[in-house]
Amino acid sequence: MGPRTKVRWWICFFLFLTWLVSYIDRSLMPMALPFIGQEFHLSPTVMGAVISAFFVGYATMQIPGGMLADRIGPRNGITLGIAFWSGFSVLTGLVGNLTSLLAVRVSFGLAEGLHPAAAFKALSAWFPAHERSRANGLVMSSNALGPMIAPVLFASLMAAFGWRMAFYIISVPGFLVALGAYWLLRDRPADHPRVTPQELAEIGNDEATQPKPPLRELLKYPILWRLFAIYMLWDITWWGFQAWLPSYLFKVRGFSLAHTGLVTALPYAAGFVGVSLAGWIADRTRKREAVLAVVLVGIATFMVLTATAPTATAAVIFLTAAGFFLPAVHGPFWSVLMEMLPSRVMGYSAGFINTGGQIAGVLAPIVIGALIQWTTHYYAGFIFMAISATISALLVATIRNRQPVIARASADAEIPDRVQSR
Repeated sequence: MGPRTKVRWWICFFLFLTWLVSYIDRSLMPMALPFIGQEFHLSPTVMGAVISAFFVGYATMQIPGGMLADRIGPRNGITLGIAFWSGFSVLTGLVGNLTSLLAVRVSFGLAEGLHPAAAFKALSAWFPAHERSRANGLVMSSNALGPMIAPVLFASLMAAFGWRMAFYIISVPGFLVALGAYWLLRDRPADHPRVTPQELAEIGNDEATQPKPPLRELLKYPILWRLFAIYMLWDITWWGFQAWLPSYLFKVRGFSLAHTGLVTALPYAAGFVGVSLAGWIADRTRKREAVLAVVLVGIATFMVLTATAPTATAAVIFLTAAGFFLPAVHGPFWSVLMEMLPSRVMGYSAGFINTGGQIAGVLAPIVIGALIQWTTHYYAGFIFMAISATISALLVATIRNRQPVIARASADAEIPDRVQSR
């Protein structure tokens, strides 16, 4: 890095890498699930439960992980999370029955649950408000790129070595990124040896001057609960889509394993573009709620079209379009939260919001699996996801006159009497 390099964008890129490893690691299970289900003789509902086991741990750790990030700093939180979940990737390949598989996947989720709040806290600390949608969009484009890479990579690995060896191999990049996180990241821009005074002035975030009320005070504000619900309903579509897309292509549309891997990558390739574009538009227009609502309507529309697609070709086109919109929520959504709250409380605040998303992660694969088993058709799952996205969009449309929950300028600032959210 030269002296004129803006260090915060290098931090942004590295946070992108941490999320990329996270999503590649967790995306292996949906690809491996048809083979695990066959080996362990699992029904669709139980297969959904295997996916959901990860989210039981992940959801459980969101708020504690956020509090830990606020206490030990994002650098340590991210490092520990990646190292632990990489270890549980290895253990996934060693399981011998359903009970041990469920236990390991819950533990894997607990380890990954250390990461999100710490990563959002780092991003909030390192970026000024007018750059956060773009930074969030770039970081969270990993959520599309990871699932895009994973199917192609894992289809080849499983074909050559089997599903167990795929889990062993995928742990190696995680351990390397954990080392990199500890070496490169700093909790505060002022602590980084390469940050100039000019860049510190541009960032303008000094946690020492920020108030830090307890989480119970923040939970008094209806707008935070509304964001919790918006994110949870959107995440039903995100996790449901990831959990069941490979099985849908493999079983309903009749694709081979290799073709399933390639076709599964298409929606996430589109999503990589969508999330970056939505973040740029949200920052450029400053109409983050409007961008968010349009994205959610797009998700709902193409879920319905996928459910009713008459041919495999049409289904792939609609799935790819749905994939364009699915991760595009991240940029505008998280920038809304970061505008409302200072970075000092972003750990437990992001953990609270992300808990809603992980409740969806627990419920969506099981509910969709049960709907498939009950109706004997996958269309019921896509309709369920479309309804969730529609309700989320309606909630976004009810947000009016958003204001910061906590003043950023002074540690002596008082929490406002109320936040208008209607």
